[in-house]
Formats: sequence, structure tokens, C-alpha cells
Amino acid sequence: MSAAPTSVAPAAPRPSLESNAVSWATFFSTYLPAMVLSLGAGIALPAIPVLAKSFDVTFGQASFVITAFLVGGLSGTLPTGWLLDKLGRRPVMIAGPLLTSAMALMVVFSHSFPELLIYRFLDGWASQMWMLARLAGISARATAGQRGRQVSWMFGMDNVGRLSGPLVGGFIAAAWGPRATFGAYALLALVALVPSLGSLRGRESPVTQRREDSRRMSIGEIILPRLAFFGVAFFSALARGPIFADMLHLYAAFAYNLNARTIGFLAATSSALVVSIGFAAGYLLDRYGRKLTMVPGFFSIGVTMLGLAVTAWLHLSFFWYVVAFVTTVAAQSLTGGSIQTVGTDVAPPEARGMFLGLWRFTGQLGTSLSPIGFAFLADRSGYGASFVFVAAAALVTGLLLVTVIPETRNSGASVPALGKAG
Repeated sequence: MSAAPTSVAPAAPRPSLESNAVSWATFFSTYLPAMVLSLGAGIALPAIPVLAKSFDVTFGQASFVITAFLVGGLSGTLPTGWLLDKLGRRPVMIAGPLLTSAMALMVVFSHSFPELLIYRFLDGWASQMWMLARLAGISARATAGQRGRQVSWMFGMDNVGRLSGPLVGGFIAAAWGPRATFGAYALLALVALVPSLGSLRGRESPVTQRREDSRRMSIGEIILPRLAFFGVAFFSALARGPIFADMLHLYAAFAYNLNARTIGFLAATSSALVVSIGFAAGYLLDRYGRKLTMVPGFFSIGVTMLGLAVTAWLHLSFFWYVVAFVTTVAAQSLTGGSIQTVGTDVAPPEARGMFLGLWRFTGQLGTSLSPIGFAFLADRSGYGASFVFVAAAALVTGLLLVTVIPETRNSGASVPALGKAG
């Protein structure tokens, strides 16, 4: 059974609805809300472990506060995608920050640990609502030559907010207590909603919001023609999951007996690389194409992860670990936003919401499983095996991009359709 190329034609151009990567409209509708929302989340971040500990729970139980947020985000992907297709982007995008604000406010007045877990779960769900609605908007309104910058710069502004938030949160917690940080989080979520409301008003009709094609697609019709793309989403998440989960910092703490100050310096260095290279990656994705940017990025992650494996097997000095760590973070930063950009490229207009829900679910599943696999291999076979596991996932991603994934920057990119007679 051979694969037959199926052309995925873009929606008919609507010049009045298009958004540019460099414009005030995109700044207020996308970049500014992303930064303000992540600033609020960053402000609350230092208070989360303190608040969990105040309920007299064990370390293992306290860790559920973080897990609950991640599970909430994963659980919210598919229902949010369905709501996007059913109701349109505007109500979902408004509901996300409103729910975020409400849950943060509920944390301020929480009286038990189970309450806290519920609120954190719903907060994770709410964050997924805003993110998916924003990605659907970029997919619908931005041209292919603008999406790389819009997606990458949106995540870049998210990183800026998360980097600056903990410092502010520390001062707020010291002055008014840890619960006060969630009050600030609730307020900033509402503030983030204001520019989005202004940018959304009058830009799309209800018909345009709810559907761009009268025909509905089944789950099989959404997934099967794009199965290779979902493979890239999953394996790339496996490759980047340990970096996102700070597993490299945990490894360094155990392998080199690092103190908090040194780890903090490494974290600050990696954050600076992620932000600076991430913004440049958006330009590269649009200027030179998705594959020309992503293939070197993922192959570089594979090579640098193998380098980390060598440092673990040979017990090399901390200097060589830092060299391998910095190059790994730089390679990872080059791929930042690229997977979500490809998702917005190949999302079918008639089922854009459900596709992006499935797309985010696939990525978040890989991101959640990867740190677990990393830790399991470290315990059973040593740290070197953990790095080889991540390297293999990155190299598989690169091979998929080279062999079966077409360039999606250009209009009318063909998508390999499985299950059709050749």
C-alpha cells in the first residue's frame, strides 16, 4: 500500500484578517498577553512549594501540586480543540484567562490540600485554552511566511515573563505572604485579557470563528494523512522533555555535587540562550524554511546529548559538562516554537481546533513521558543511557524531517496520506 500525496490547500486569503509578525496588532493580541500571563505564573511559582508545605504534607504529596498543573494542561487539550471548532476562538480565548484568574483567586482562599490540587489542575486546563486559541488564531490569520516568527516570538515573550516573575514573586511573598502572589497572578490574568479583547473586537464574524469550511472531519481524517507529522511532534517532545523539566540541572547536582548558586548560574545562562536564540529561530523559520532550521537543530541536540553521555561514561570534569550543556541548550533553543509552527502550517481549516488539540496532546504526552524515561534509565543503567535515550529521540526527529516531512512554509505543501491506494 503506497502513500499518495494529498495537497492541503490553505484557506482562501483574507487580506483584511491577516496579521503580521511585526505590528502593533500582533503585539497587543499575542506577545503582550503571553508575557503578562507568564509573568503572573512566574510570580506565583516561588510560593507553590511553600504553600503546599503549609498543609503539612510529605514531599511526595507536595509534588502533586506541580503534577496537577501538568495533568490539567494535558487533559485540556482535546476538549479545548473541540470547543474551538464548536464555539470559535474568541470565547475560548476569553474563557482561558478568566478561568486562570478565578483559580488563582481560589488558591488565595484555599483551606485544604485537595482544594489546592483541584485549583492547580483547572489552572493548567485554563492555560491550555488560551494557548490553543492563540495558536488557532495564528494558523487562521497569519500567512505561512509570518507564522514562524509569531509562534516563536509568542513563546519567547512567555519565557521573558517566566524568567522575571519569580524575582517579583519572592518580594511579594516576603512582604505579604505566599498567598499574595496568587492574588497578583489573578490580577495579571485579567490584565492580559484586556489587549486580547481589543484586538479581537470586530475582526472576525461568528461564521468565520466557528468554521472555515462547512464539512466536518473525523479523527481519522485529521490524523492519518498527517501521521508522520504527529510522529515528529511526539519524538521531538521526547527529545526536549528532559531539558524542559530541568533534568539536566538535577543530573548536575548529583553528578558534580553542585550547590544552588552554581545551578542558578547555569539556569540563568540557559534561560538567556533560550530567549535570544528563540527569537532568532522565528526569523530563520520564516526566512529559510522550517526544515532548514529544524533539521540542524534536532541533529545538533542528538550530537550534543551523545556528548553528555560521553562526559557521564568517562566521568569528565565539570568544565566539559558545561561545554556540552551550553551547546545542548543552544541547539534546543534553535528548535523552540518550530513544532508548533509546523502544526499551524498543516492544521486543516475545517477542523483546526481539534487538530491543534490533538497536536498539543501528542507533544505534551511526549514531554511528560520523557523525564520519566530519563530517570528510569538513570537508575537502571546509568546517566549515560539516559542521554543516549534523548539523543535517539532527537535523531529520529531529524530523520523523519529529512525523509518523510515536506517543507510546510510554502503554500499548498503536500501531506503524505496514509491508507490510500497508490
